[in-house]
Amino acid sequence: MSYKIKSLLYFVCFVASAVLYYALEPEYNNKNNRDSAEIIELPSNNLDLDNKLAKLEKIQE
Repeated sequence: MSYKIKSLLYFVCFVASAVLYYALEPEYNNKNNRDSAEIIELPSNNLDLDNKLAKLEKIQE
């Protein structure tokens, strides 16, 4: 068997195994990751940068 044919056969087997692995992977793991996403709301008083900047400018003057 020539080198090119053997390489093509290995490549086809690799692609087939990758497709089978993806197809047989359980989908519930992906759904759980998407469904369990949470949004965290931070209190806005800690993020009031304008007031903090104004206080810092007063201190520097």
